Amino acid sequence: MERRTQEQELVSMMKRPIPRKKIGVVRLRMVKESSLYGMSRFTDSRESVELVKPLFDMADREMVVVMSLSTKLEPLALEIAAVGGLNTCSVDVRDIFKHSLLNNAAYVICFHNHPSGDPEPGLADKQITRKIEDGGQLLGIPLIDHIIVGETGFYSFRENGLIHVTEPDSAA
Repeated sequence: MERRTQEQELVSMMKRPIPRKKIGVVRLRMVKESSLYGMSRFTDSRESVELVKPLFDMADREMVVVMSLSTKLEPLALEIAAVGGLNTCSVDVRDIFKHSLLNNAAYVICFHNHPSGDPEPGLADKQITRKIEDGGQLLGIPLIDHIIVGETGFYSFRENGLIHVTEPDSAA
């Protein structure tokens, strides 16, 4: 029997498709929409909030924003991962990490706003933070912080002891 290359095998398969069994051929591609200037390694939560606050100031509903970070904790990219309603925003953990995987991120920071202006987390905020943290551990992309942005302040899960990550302090 003749040995075929993988390419020959694929061509042969395409010539004889199985009825009603189509498989899509996809290609992922990152498209850089704009750039952030003057961003270096964050030293505290306030600096990261200053970067995303303008996005939330324009929002009339809850949004979840993900920031991908390099091994040196420098911002790589920012993405709006979900947009919700007036007081809730449903986000799938997969959507958080799709962004970070495509950016070859070492870490992520998640942000979301409370249009009410009060940045105190509710039970749902704590639950999704735990899920995101668990997903990050599984993928090797730790969640550095989850920050809720309010009208005049913010709440950092890390600063309040609800996220425990030791890697960033030793990042190269």
